[in-house]
Amino acid sequence: MFKFHIFLLILLLIALLGVDVFLIPNVVDFSFKNLEDLFILNQFRLPKAITALLTGSSLALSGFILQQLFKNQLAGPYILGVSSGASLFVALFIILGASFPIFQSLNVSVAGFLGAILVLIFISLLSFKYGNGYLILLFGVIIGMITGSLQTLLVAMASVGELKSFTMWSMGSFSQVIDVDLIVLSFSAIAGIVWAFLLMPQLSILILGNEIATSMGINPKRVSFSLLVCTGLLTGVTTAFCGPIAFIGIAIPNLVKLLFKTVNFRLMLFANCILGAIMALLGDIVASLSVWGFQVPINVTTTLIGGPFVIYILFKKRK
Repeated sequence: MFKFHIFLLILLLIALLGVDVFLIPNVVDFSFKNLEDLFILNQFRLPKAITALLTGSSLALSGFILQQLFKNQLAGPYILGVSSGASLFVALFIILGASFPIFQSLNVSVAGFLGAILVLIFISLLSFKYGNGYLILLFGVIIGMITGSLQTLLVAMASVGELKSFTMWSMGSFSQVIDVDLIVLSFSAIAGIVWAFLLMPQLSILILGNEIATSMGINPKRVSFSLLVCTGLLTGVTTAFCGPIAFIGIAIPNLVKLLFKTVNFRLMLFANCILGAIMALLGDIVASLSVWGFQVPINVTTTLIGGPFVIYILFKKRK
């Protein structure tokens, strides 16, 4: 039954990928008869669809790992403060970049990636010392609050043009990742997913408790450190290139638990990747519909799709 459900989800994923590449936003009128269509396909639609697929998979996988690691259904990929670090550095680049030579050679995605990496290094060192307890979650929340405050200060200093640029980035978009950025995103996301796949057997033992894990030859702190670095890499690179994308990392892992009754973490990882990609592609398709008359920010559609489901999870947990 599991394989049949996965097969159906793969077919749905392929169908949505085809719609996103060939039919959106012009819905019907698309052909390969002229160079303009080929240019749009190669330079805009195909990179955008690939970005959505990789981003959705990465965020869903990160959420799944963190929810298992911290035994919390509402743990998400941005709870560690990695996204906040990326946002702070993007704000620094956009608002203060012209004033500091060190920022002038960067672009938005590189600035975001540096911010994410710095927070990731700090959190990973804490994890290596203290393990995967709630103290790490608390550190992540505090880091998010501090970087959020600094970000608010920068926004207050920004000009109208700078404020608009930062606001557009913070709304999220799959359409800005092309050329070298797409190569870096693809390599990082695929490497992170493969790494996570290799860590799944250790995670499945770690959730049984540190004493059991230690008795089976697993170092809990070292495994927790590796898992946090992996999720931080996936979260950081997607945030840097696409902006913060909401709810995929919280909603999809919970949906997988409802749909698939299995304790095989590698199968659950695979299901999270597929459903995460489906949600991202669906959000991109809805955001690109010509009925709006403008490009809707991707954060709006992922929130509208995932938000109600997370509310349902909260009510169910309360009962």
